[in-house]
Amino acid sequence: MALKPLNFNSMTNIDDYEGIVIPTYVINLSSRTDRLEHIQRQFNGRKEFDLLIVDACRHEIGAVGLWQSIVKIIKDASTKEDEVIIICEDDHEFTADYCSHFLMKNIIEAHQQGVKLLSGGIGGFNQTVPITPNRCWIDTFWSTQFMVIYRGFFQTILNEPFEDGDTADGKFSEMTSNKMVLFPFISIQKDFGYSDVTVTNNVMNGEVTRLFRDTSARLSAIMNVYNRYNINVSY
Repeated sequence: MALKPLNFNSMTNIDDYEGIVIPTYVINLSSRTDRLEHIQRQFNGRKEFDLLIVDACRHEIGAVGLWQSIVKIIKDASTKEDEVIIICEDDHEFTADYCSHFLMKNIIEAHQQGVKLLSGGIGGFNQTVPITPNRCWIDTFWSTQFMVIYRGFFQTILNEPFEDGDTADGKFSEMTSNKMVLFPFISIQKDFGYSDVTVTNNVMNGEVTRLFRDTSARLSAIMNVYNRYNINVSY
């Protein structure tokens, strides 16, 4: 079967994901060969991703370089007819909860709810509201290692100013209220012991792992309450 990009308008069966691929842009500094090898292993054999390695923009401020890389990706995606893309950083790592059916189903359902950004996993948030057993609305979030970006959000990203001191996750948190995170997480950040973006991660060994673990536990407690008391009522 020929592989094809996801097209929301042409789907007749929401559960038919056979042969669908998502353009997946991976940001990597060419000098970080350890990260490149890691991320290639993550996607090896996963045909649902059309992988494109993007040479990261270099800047003395890592967060600025990351944002410039994201903008470069969005400009490229804007010239194509893709309705949805995935942007990954090279420290993304799939969890044991990942499966292609779970991801595709949630990408489509989130689109139907008007979501602009769907995260595969986060290292922190302020407020959240469970929307489904597997998706939560979030007001703010930390970490951009795996993001599903919908076409309706492209121009907003391109129009957004970015200054020294800004962060990509901070900007995304401000730019739209239509954002969600998958739960359980399908993505976490691998702790390489250093970061090209967040300086504090270079001096706080294990901090990244702790953030994702604690955030997952916090969301798990909230989702347990949601699943316990969420009763479908027919009128």
